[in-house]
Amino acid sequence: MFKDPAFIAHTQQFVAVHLDGDSEGAQAWGERFGIKGYPTIIVLRPDRSEITRLAGDADNARLADVLRVAAKSTSTARQLLDTALQTPQQLSADDWAVLGNYAWGTDDRLVKPEQAVDVLTRLSRSAPQPALQRSFALGAITAAKEPPAPSAASRTLLEAVLADPAEVRANLGTLSYMPARLVAAASSDAGERTALSNALNLALDKVYADTALPIADRLGTAYARIQLARLAQGQPTETEAKGPQPPLPKAVVDTVQQRVLWATDTARTDEERQSTISTAAALLGEVGDRSGAEQLLLAELTRSKTPYYYMPELADLAEQRGDKKTALSWLRKAYESAQGPATRVQWGVMYVDGLIRLSPDDTAGIEAAATQVIGELAGQPDGYRQRTRQRFATLGATLKTWSKQHRQEGNAVLTRLQQKMQSSCDSKNTSECASWLS
Repeated sequence: MFKDPAFIAHTQQFVAVHLDGDSEGAQAWGERFGIKGYPTIIVLRPDRSEITRLAGDADNARLADVLRVAAKSTSTARQLLDTALQTPQQLSADDWAVLGNYAWGTDDRLVKPEQAVDVLTRLSRSAPQPALQRSFALGAITAAKEPPAPSAASRTLLEAVLADPAEVRANLGTLSYMPARLVAAASSDAGERTALSNALNLALDKVYADTALPIADRLGTAYARIQLARLAQGQPTETEAKGPQPPLPKAVVDTVQQRVLWATDTARTDEERQSTISTAAALLGEVGDRSGAEQLLLAELTRSKTPYYYMPELADLAEQRGDKKTALSWLRKAYESAQGPATRVQWGVMYVDGLIRLSPDDTAGIEAAATQVIGELAGQPDGYRQRTRQRFATLGATLKTWSKQHRQEGNAVLTRLQQKMQSSCDSKNTSECASWLS
């Protein structure tokens, strides 16, 4: 992206600020702007009001187009949305381009989750271009808390999107990662679902074959193969299966393994490999090739500058095969080697959670590990904010559940941990920290 001439030209009109999650001030800014996922690209006016935001996987062309429009925009995202919902005819084509590219899934402040379906449906009816109408409509289907009932309108919508390569590219994330919901919303008939699934896979095969696209986009198409095969088997695609799942068709497994092999051979830079390896291992795990996933991750440990990123994944694979000791060993190693204040808290919480789940009677070990994680607060440049606060909330909930099952010692452990927490918190955040575990 950063070598693309169009991107470089448009960025000349902006001041680029990169904030790593472990940088000083990053968590405070993340909290201010309501960041839900990393990476997120936010375009701001000089007064820090938000013009728009995109998910970090936005393609070069889309990002360049958004920057072009944003450079001359006089409206905030909130103002554009309000106008679109009240007097849509007042918006220009560029205004609609901003709304059409907005990463709704990365922001629950502009549109509350419970309002997303209604808002996106209204936008789909008022947008001036048919392709944009369909993009909003797809968003409404995927934003629903529960899968919508099948309808002819949803089938017509999906067929129209799949018929246009440009629309497939514009909606690639939705088609790659939510295909089962889209097909299920289009029909309840098995034959029709098969036809739609074949059409969707064919459209994504063309994406995979496009050498101009990033590795992540091309590899991500393999998720659709898995989801749609599970849908055809009558297996859950949005929730955890309650029991063992039947093997996937050999053709699906072969396709996934081939795309993983291509991606891992093609990814050369550190940045490419960091995103590619985790995705590749997850895909292998999804098709039942856990041995292949483990070998891939183990090989990357010696090559990566941040091997601790892969250790929780190795722990998960060990846990799936019932090897609790190895799973805990990987979680401990991940925490011990993690770099960066916010990252250390996150990895530490994973370790404590693993201890509670896999060795719940190790009261001393759980308390010692939790105490160590609390001690990480002293190194937090932003104190008790955003990702750090969220991880401690997760840790607190897990500890309280554990203490109820270990009443003899659990309550005493919680009391000592809460006291440690209060002494570790920065003074300006004491009130927030004081409520932890209460």
